[in-house]
Amino acid sequence: MSAAQAKVIGVDLIVVAAVGLLAGVINTVAGAGALVTFPVFLALGMSPLQANVANCIGVVPGNVASMVTFRKELATQKPLLRKVMLPAAIGSLLGGLVLFVLPERVFTYLVPALLGLGALLVLIQPLVAKKLRSAKTHRGPIKSLVFGTSVYGGYFGTGIGVIFFAVLGLFAKGTTHQLNAVKVVLQGIANGVAGVLFCFIAPVPWPQTLVFGAMTMIAGPVGAYLSRKIPPAPLRYIIGTLGLVAAVRLAIA
Repeated sequence: MSAAQAKVIGVDLIVVAAVGLLAGVINTVAGAGALVTFPVFLALGMSPLQANVANCIGVVPGNVASMVTFRKELATQKPLLRKVMLPAAIGSLLGGLVLFVLPERVFTYLVPALLGLGALLVLIQPLVAKKLRSAKTHRGPIKSLVFGTSVYGGYFGTGIGVIFFAVLGLFAKGTTHQLNAVKVVLQGIANGVAGVLFCFIAPVPWPQTLVFGAMTMIAGPVGAYLSRKIPPAPLRYIIGTLGLVAAVRLAIA
């Protein structure tokens, strides 16, 4: 390896470390860090599939670290967790398998639409939350919806935190912080199960993925702390807008 190549790789890893810190915080507070990291990974030369795999594996340490920080909130939600953890795991595995059963070019063609969908979900989340607050019942097909969201999460995953939080808000009982903690667990399962699968069958860019994962693990507890202190709505608007811009740029490239 030449000195020039080593310098380029070093700069790439610094960029990955920076977006890892940002994504670790965003995923805990708002649940859409991939809207920021995915375009960055593409800009660093990864294929869409590599960027997706790096995102899926790399956010897991941050999710786990956030779960530890949220242990007080999670202690009151054990019955709910027992209900939704298995559907989340099965759905994630199915989504990850679909990603590799279909030709890679299918995923490449779908990326702009999937990225745009994730961004749109982030932008409309405050409207969804307002509807949910007015809901009078907490009954519904929560396991089926968690399963479906996890299939999407295993396949692509951008915006799953927003979807999980919306599902929990409508069909589960608990405070905002408690449901946010459950959301983080579901994110961890949806990313983690598919991530384990990808470790064996996917073209993982390991140097970038390992650096990214280490940074999300550091940032996860920070995001958990900030989620108790700051309103997530302004952050969601910024992330959603950036995601839509990235989706449009990919679509016309």
